[in-house]
Amino acid sequence: MKHYRTFWLLLSMMMVGSFTLTSCVDNQDNPAGGGGGDKDKKYVERLFPVVDPHNKSLGTVMLRFYEDMPNVAYINISRYHEIMYPGTTVLVQKTGEGQYALTSSCGTAKVDTQKDLFASNDYEAFTNMMGMVQAGMPNTTYDALPIIRWKSLDASPKQVDVTLDYGKYGIDIREDDGDVFFPFATISDLYTDGFMHLSDFNGQVVMVAPDGAYSLENGYPEFLIKPLLKDTRTADMVDYNYKNLCFTLTNFFGYPGRTLLEKSMKEKGLDQALLDYGKAGQMTRELLLSKDMYDYFSGCSTLSCLLFDGGHTYTDLTIINPLDPKSDFAQKLIPIAQTKVKEFLDYCPEYQPISQARADNSALRTQLNKLREEKIGKGVHYTKVGNTAYCQFDSYMCDDSGWRKYYKGEGPKPTIKEYPNDWLVILIDAIERAQSDPEVKNFILDTSTNGGGSSDIVTFITSLFCDKPDIYYENTLTGQKMKCSYDVDRNLDGKFDEKDKNVKLNMNIGVLISGNSFSCGNLLPALLKDYGICLLGKQSGGGSCCVLYNPSPEGFGYRYSTHRARLNNLKGENIDEGIKPDYELDVNDFFDIAKVGQLIEQFYAK
Repeated sequence: MKHYRTFWLLLSMMMVGSFTLTSCVDNQDNPAGGGGGDKDKKYVERLFPVVDPHNKSLGTVMLRFYEDMPNVAYINISRYHEIMYPGTTVLVQKTGEGQYALTSSCGTAKVDTQKDLFASNDYEAFTNMMGMVQAGMPNTTYDALPIIRWKSLDASPKQVDVTLDYGKYGIDIREDDGDVFFPFATISDLYTDGFMHLSDFNGQVVMVAPDGAYSLENGYPEFLIKPLLKDTRTADMVDYNYKNLCFTLTNFFGYPGRTLLEKSMKEKGLDQALLDYGKAGQMTRELLLSKDMYDYFSGCSTLSCLLFDGGHTYTDLTIINPLDPKSDFAQKLIPIAQTKVKEFLDYCPEYQPISQARADNSALRTQLNKLREEKIGKGVHYTKVGNTAYCQFDSYMCDDSGWRKYYKGEGPKPTIKEYPNDWLVILIDAIERAQSDPEVKNFILDTSTNGGGSSDIVTFITSLFCDKPDIYYENTLTGQKMKCSYDVDRNLDGKFDEKDKNVKLNMNIGVLISGNSFSCGNLLPALLKDYGICLLGKQSGGGSCCVLYNPSPEGFGYRYSTHRARLNNLKGENIDEGIKPDYELDVNDFFDIAKVGQLIEQFYAK
């Protein structure tokens, strides 16, 4: 579960100008929503460069453009799998008229091109690319920080039959000469995983992210987005883009439980939910279906309000797509979007409490930061008062480069001297200092302004504090409950061995939380409360779903709470409502270390 920042990456890109023009007859295919076979379905094939997020060449790929959808790229599933997971492919076997059996390196699926259905009893295995991260690993949550490694995954039930009805949304899966072709964005949505292995096509270049989230920490690269910033959109792209968005969000949204639209969307689908939502929903739908790019951007912003879940879901295209505010496009977009959003908000008064809660939380964060600076000191991450040690811990992200070198034997163990601003190093340094100090009896981990990051670091902490290296979640599409377990290098000697079991903390642990403890900042207290660790402060801010970056058919990126992992507590309950502390604190008492230390001692004396 990750948070990222928008960035401006100045790169240039040249398109490979190699085209193959072909005409074919695809008589076996059935158009989405149609009643008969296609006839004389002509297409052109074009060769495009494949690059990584740094614009480094990874080869080329052939994409297909049909005459009835000339701006919508199709790709055969075998070639798609090959570019996503080099060295592997999908075996496609025709089993009947429009019927195909698909076999990947990890799983199987079936496709019906007449009804436009995809079915599998383990679709996550079929699309699994996590073997690139750790050999033999299933399709689960892991950010590959070297301090932990995946160990096991227990699913209940073990397998669930899933049928994805693309035809219901007017998305056409096509066949030709014993092969199966998906719209590029549609198959990309199916494959994109929690590590953020993804692909995108902007009409000029295919971008894939072999290193997942680590190569997209600051958003989609500018070279991918800049060619898309045009005034208008083509009719076929408008139509397909909306259908694909409706399919993806209806089926793959994580449904955390707090958004304005999700109850209706889950029951009826996104399109009908927008129609039924009154003027706010209908206006959003019209904007999303506009050929005007500025109106479309505005519709993505208003949809983002309807799906706001605390900070994971942003369909607003300005969030992860770099827009130069001084560019002509941005200068034209800003007044249009402001006007449209204002009109939307007039139609949607129920968003006002959400907006106010966001403002209140922001004010609380400012207040906490000011109080911390006054009482503890600016930039002070570790201090001690009497028998109580304190550590400010503001992010579950870290600079993993030093750790990777260390675990490869290519560098020393990272220390606070070399990495003074790295939150993982700050945490480890604080624990080591407190543990080695005979006066310290209590340890305060301050996550009151921690907005999230990597669940790998949550696992590292729960292993140290409680000897519990597990994450619990559910797949909201299949209904499966998951327990994912990890090995943890608890002594940080660069090895996973029996010595790790000997690491024990001899301190009373207390964790400060607030409404700004979001995402992983919410997951840690959820697990620790069930493990019997003392929580103090105010109720945490929720954020139960892992996040996916997703491509739109045009090539823009957006992000949303994914069905793949809605995080739970040990009882299997959704944690999006936040976690209540054992001791409610007045804001002015958050950084009264002596008082908080006494409460921690009181908790463990019970």
